[in-house]
Amino acid sequence: MKRIFIASILAISLISVGTVAQAYPDSGEESAAIGRLGDPGKVSRTVEIAMVDNRFKPTEIKVKQDETVKFVVRNTGAKKHEMMIGTMTELDKHAKMMKQYPDMEHTEPNLISVDPGKSGELVWRFTEVGIVDFACPLPGHFKGMRGKINVEPK
Repeated sequence: MKRIFIASILAISLISVGTVAQAYPDSGEESAAIGRLGDPGKVSRTVEIAMVDNRFKPTEIKVKQDETVKFVVRNTGAKKHEMMIGTMTELDKHAKMMKQYPDMEHTEPNLISVDPGKSGELVWRFTEVGIVDFACPLPGHFKGMRGKINVEPK
């Protein structure tokens, strides 16, 4: 019985790792559409974001192309929250995966997890002009906790 249980846990773990690898084939750098992890020594400004239960404040942010922004994210709510930067397609895919694997560990450079009453930082460089989305992909949070980053030309 123990062997079956251990084999089942191992199989589920391998499936989880494979699913994450497929969703983020190049987790070192996200698609050019959303930019990439920023150099903390090149931060041009800081943007504060409050995570209130089931919403972000603010929900709209303006940045310039090639700007490196440090997001200081404060969770003022009663639940754990995350802020993930991506395209809406990527965010939706990740939110669906989180429903399936709610205890999944994260290593994505475009995501920060923040416990209630805590804060964290995410440094991001926006390389392309356009709209970049952000959301909390945790189960039950995704539909209400969304925002947009308008990346304007230099």
